[in-house]
Amino acid sequence: MNNTASKARILVVDDEVGLATEISVALRAAGYMTRVEHNGADALRTILEAKPDLVLLDIMLPGMNGFDVGAEAIAKLGVPIIFMTARDAAEDKMRGLTIGADDYVTKPILMGELLLRVRAVLRRTGVMIAPLAIGDLLINEDEASVTYAGEEIKLTNTEYRLLGELARARGRVLSKNYLLTQVWGYDAFDPNLVEVHMSSLRKKLEHAGCDANELIKTKRGLGYMIKAPTVAPSVAA
Repeated sequence: MNNTASKARILVVDDEVGLATEISVALRAAGYMTRVEHNGADALRTILEAKPDLVLLDIMLPGMNGFDVGAEAIAKLGVPIIFMTARDAAEDKMRGLTIGADDYVTKPILMGELLLRVRAVLRRTGVMIAPLAIGDLLINEDEASVTYAGEEIKLTNTEYRLLGELARARGRVLSKNYLLTQVWGYDAFDPNLVEVHMSSLRKKLEHAGCDANELIKTKRGLGYMIKAPTVAPSVAA
Protein backbone atom coordinates (compact mmCIF):
# COMPACT_ATOMS: atom_id res chain seq x y z
CA MET A 1 0.00 0.00 0.00
CA ASN A 2 2.44 2.69 -1.06
CA ASN A 3 -0.05 5.53 -1.08
CA THR A 4 2.04 8.68 -1.22
CA ALA A 5 -0.89 10.66 -2.66
CA SER A 6 -3.65 9.31 -0.40
CA LYS A 7 -4.33 8.13 3.12
CA ALA A 8 -1.70 5.88 4.64
CA ARG A 9 -2.96 2.35 5.23
CA ILE A 10 -2.21 0.68 8.55
CA LEU A 11 -2.66 -2.94 9.57
CA VAL A 12 -3.50 -3.46 13.25
CA VAL A 13 -2.68 -6.94 14.56
CA ASP A 14 -3.78 -7.91 18.07
CA ASP A 15 -5.68 -10.91 19.44
CA GLU A 16 -7.53 -8.63 21.87
CA VAL A 17 -10.51 -7.78 19.67
CA GLY A 18 -11.61 -4.80 21.76
CA LEU A 19 -8.17 -3.21 21.82
CA ALA A 20 -7.61 -3.79 18.10
CA THR A 21 -10.95 -2.14 17.36
CA GLU A 22 -10.18 0.81 19.65
CA ILE A 23 -6.83 1.39 17.94
CA SER A 24 -8.41 1.07 14.50
CA VAL A 25 -11.12 3.62 15.31
CA ALA A 26 -8.55 6.07 16.72
CA LEU A 27 -6.39 5.72 13.61
CA ARG A 28 -9.32 6.25 11.27
CA ALA A 29 -10.39 9.32 13.24
CA ALA A 30 -6.84 10.61 12.72
CA GLY A 31 -7.20 10.21 8.95
CA TYR A 32 -5.73 6.78 8.23
CA MET A 33 -7.20 3.71 6.54
CA THR A 34 -7.09 0.53 8.61
CA ARG A 35 -7.46 -3.20 8.52
CA VAL A 36 -7.50 -5.52 11.54
CA GLU A 37 -6.23 -9.08 12.01
CA HIS A 38 -6.21 -11.18 15.18
CA ASN A 39 -3.69 -13.99 14.57
CA GLY A 40 -0.21 -14.29 13.16
CA ALA A 41 -0.89 -16.38 10.07
CA ASP A 42 -3.69 -14.13 8.82
CA ALA A 43 -1.59 -11.06 9.58
CA LEU A 44 1.36 -12.29 7.54
CA ARG A 45 -0.88 -13.22 4.61
CA THR A 46 -2.50 -9.77 4.67
CA ILE A 47 0.89 -8.04 4.87
CA LEU A 48 2.25 -9.94 1.87
CA GLU A 49 -0.91 -9.42 -0.19
CA ALA A 50 -1.90 -5.85 0.75
CA LYS A 51 1.56 -4.36 1.40
CA PRO A 52 0.51 -1.88 4.11
CA ASP A 53 2.36 1.36 4.78
CA LEU A 54 2.74 0.40 8.45
CA VAL A 55 1.94 -2.56 10.72
CA LEU A 56 1.08 -2.24 14.41
CA LEU A 57 1.99 -5.73 15.56
CA ASP A 58 1.34 -7.43 18.89
CA ILE A 59 3.98 -9.97 19.94
CA MET A 60 1.80 -12.50 21.80
CA LEU A 61 -0.37 -13.84 18.97
CA PRO A 62 -2.00 -17.26 18.56
CA GLY A 63 -0.34 -19.64 16.13
CA MET A 64 2.53 -17.51 14.86
CA ASN A 65 4.03 -14.96 17.22
CA GLY A 66 4.63 -11.34 16.32
CA PHE A 67 8.41 -11.70 16.19
CA ASP A 68 8.15 -14.39 13.50
CA VAL A 69 5.51 -12.42 11.55
CA GLY A 70 7.61 -9.27 11.74
CA ALA A 71 10.85 -10.97 10.73
CA GLU A 72 9.30 -12.51 7.61
CA ALA A 73 7.40 -9.34 6.67
CA ILE A 74 10.52 -7.20 6.97
CA ALA A 75 12.70 -9.72 5.11
CA LYS A 76 10.29 -9.97 2.17
CA LEU A 77 8.87 -6.45 1.96
CA GLY A 78 10.76 -4.18 4.33
CA VAL A 79 7.40 -3.03 5.73
CA PRO A 80 7.64 -0.60 8.70
CA ILE A 81 6.57 -2.21 11.98
CA ILE A 82 5.74 -0.90 15.43
CA PHE A 83 5.60 -3.73 17.95
CA MET A 84 2.87 -3.57 20.62
CA THR A 85 3.05 -5.79 23.68
CA ALA A 86 2.43 -6.10 27.38
CA ARG A 87 6.02 -7.24 27.69
CA ASP A 88 8.49 -4.57 28.77
CA ALA A 89 11.62 -6.69 29.22
CA ALA A 90 14.73 -5.14 27.69
CA GLU A 91 15.56 -8.36 25.80
CA ASP A 92 12.16 -8.32 24.08
CA LYS A 93 12.64 -4.72 22.96
CA MET A 94 16.14 -5.53 21.75
CA ARG A 95 14.87 -8.56 19.82
CA GLY A 96 12.16 -6.52 18.11
CA LEU A 97 14.57 -3.77 17.11
CA THR A 98 17.16 -6.31 15.98
CA ILE A 99 14.57 -7.86 13.66
CA GLY A 100 14.29 -4.43 12.07
CA ALA A 101 11.19 -2.94 13.72
CA ASP A 102 10.89 0.85 13.59
CA ASP A 103 9.49 1.31 17.09
CA TYR A 104 8.16 -0.49 20.13
CA VAL A 105 5.31 0.44 22.51
CA THR A 106 4.15 -1.32 25.66
CA LYS A 107 0.62 -1.84 26.92
CA PRO A 108 -1.54 -0.34 28.24
CA ILE A 109 -1.58 1.66 25.00
CA LEU A 110 -1.76 5.45 25.31
CA MET A 111 -3.54 6.48 22.11
CA GLY A 112 -2.03 9.95 21.97
CA GLU A 113 1.48 8.54 22.22
CA LEU A 114 0.71 5.79 19.70
CA LEU A 115 -0.59 8.30 17.14
CA LEU A 116 2.56 10.38 17.51
CA ARG A 117 4.75 7.31 16.99
CA VAL A 118 2.72 6.27 13.95
CA ARG A 119 3.11 9.70 12.40
CA ALA A 120 6.84 9.76 13.14
CA VAL A 121 7.44 6.36 11.49
CA LEU A 122 5.37 7.27 8.42
CA ARG A 123 7.34 10.49 8.01
CA ARG A 124 10.66 8.65 8.31
CA THR A 125 9.60 6.16 5.66
CA GLY A 126 8.52 8.86 3.23
CA VAL A 127 4.76 8.31 3.31
CA MET A 128 2.74 11.47 2.69
CA ILE A 129 0.29 11.93 5.55
CA ALA A 130 -3.23 12.95 4.55
CA PRO A 131 -4.46 16.20 6.13
CA LEU A 132 -6.85 15.90 9.04
CA ALA A 133 -10.32 16.94 7.86
CA ILE A 134 -13.05 17.91 10.32
CA GLY A 135 -15.92 19.17 8.22
CA ASP A 136 -14.63 22.28 6.42
CA LEU A 137 -11.64 22.51 8.74
CA LEU A 138 -8.43 21.10 7.24
CA ILE A 139 -5.24 20.61 9.23
CA ASN A 140 -2.25 19.92 7.00
CA GLU A 141 0.54 18.87 9.32
CA ASP A 142 3.07 18.37 6.53
CA GLU A 143 2.69 22.07 5.66
CA ALA A 144 1.85 23.23 9.21
CA SER A 145 -1.26 25.04 7.96
CA VAL A 146 -4.94 25.23 8.92
CA THR A 147 -7.76 26.26 6.59
CA TYR A 148 -11.50 26.62 7.01
CA ALA A 149 -13.68 26.50 3.87
CA GLY A 150 -10.50 27.01 1.84
CA GLU A 151 -9.31 30.12 3.73
CA GLU A 152 -6.14 29.92 5.79
CA ILE A 153 -6.37 30.63 9.52
CA LYS A 154 -3.29 32.27 10.97
CA LEU A 155 -2.46 30.50 14.22
CA THR A 156 0.49 30.80 16.54
CA ASN A 157 2.70 27.73 16.85
CA THR A 158 1.17 26.98 20.26
CA GLU A 159 -2.41 27.30 18.96
CA TYR A 160 -1.55 25.09 16.00
CA ARG A 161 -0.08 22.38 18.23
CA LEU A 162 -3.04 22.61 20.60
CA LEU A 163 -5.50 22.12 17.74
CA GLY A 164 -3.38 19.29 16.33
CA GLU A 165 -3.37 17.40 19.63
CA LEU A 166 -7.15 17.62 19.87
CA ALA A 167 -7.67 16.66 16.22
CA ARG A 168 -5.42 13.59 16.39
CA ALA A 169 -7.23 12.44 19.52
CA ARG A 170 -10.76 12.86 18.13
CA GLY A 171 -13.33 11.13 20.30
CA ARG A 172 -11.20 11.25 23.46
CA VAL A 173 -11.08 13.84 26.21
CA LEU A 174 -7.63 15.38 26.73
CA SER A 175 -6.98 16.79 30.18
CA LYS A 176 -5.44 20.21 30.68
CA ASN A 177 -2.46 18.56 32.31
CA TYR A 178 -1.95 16.29 29.29
CA LEU A 179 -2.21 19.22 26.87
CA LEU A 180 0.22 21.25 28.97
CA THR A 181 2.76 18.43 28.85
CA GLN A 182 2.33 17.67 25.14
CA VAL A 183 2.12 21.24 23.81
CA TRP A 184 4.36 23.15 26.20
CA GLY A 185 6.49 20.33 27.60
CA TYR A 186 5.90 21.36 31.20
CA ASP A 187 5.61 18.91 34.07
CA ALA A 188 3.95 21.50 36.32
CA PHE A 189 0.20 21.93 36.03
CA ASP A 190 -1.01 25.42 35.11
CA PRO A 191 -4.60 25.21 33.84
CA ASN A 192 -4.76 28.95 33.18
CA LEU A 193 -2.12 28.65 30.46
CA VAL A 194 -4.19 26.07 28.60
CA GLU A 195 -7.40 28.05 29.06
CA VAL A 196 -5.90 31.29 27.73
CA HIS A 197 -4.58 29.69 24.55
CA MET A 198 -7.76 27.66 24.07
CA SER A 199 -9.78 30.87 24.26
CA SER A 200 -7.52 32.52 21.67
CA LEU A 201 -7.73 29.47 19.38
CA ARG A 202 -11.52 29.46 19.58
CA LYS A 203 -11.72 33.18 18.76
CA LYS A 204 -9.60 32.73 15.62
CA LEU A 205 -11.71 29.76 14.52
CA GLU A 206 -14.90 31.75 15.13
CA HIS A 207 -13.52 34.70 13.16
CA ALA A 208 -12.97 32.35 10.21
CA GLY A 209 -16.60 31.23 10.36
CA CYS A 210 -16.11 27.99 12.27
CA ASP A 211 -18.40 27.20 15.22
CA ALA A 212 -15.51 26.69 17.64
CA ASN A 213 -17.64 25.89 20.68
CA GLU A 214 -19.36 23.14 18.71
CA LEU A 215 -16.05 21.89 17.33
CA ILE A 216 -14.08 21.87 20.60
CA LYS A 217 -16.18 20.62 23.49
CA THR A 218 -15.31 21.51 27.07
CA LYS A 219 -15.84 18.60 29.46
CA ARG A 220 -16.12 20.29 32.83
CA GLY A 221 -13.60 18.95 35.28
CA LEU A 222 -12.04 16.67 32.65
CA GLY A 223 -10.66 18.67 29.72
CA TYR A 224 -11.39 19.21 26.02
CA MET A 225 -12.29 17.04 23.06
CA ILE A 226 -13.23 17.08 19.40
CA LYS A 227 -16.05 14.63 18.72
CA ALA A 228 -15.07 11.64 16.60
CA PRO A 229 -16.95 10.89 13.39
CA THR A 230 -19.26 7.89 13.30
CA VAL A 231 -17.27 5.05 11.80
CA ALA A 232 -17.54 1.28 11.54
CA PRO A 233 -15.28 -0.65 13.95
CA SER A 234 -12.99 -1.95 11.20
CA VAL A 235 -12.61 -1.79 7.43
CA ALA A 236 -11.04 -4.25 5.04
CA ALA A 237 -8.55 -2.32 2.97
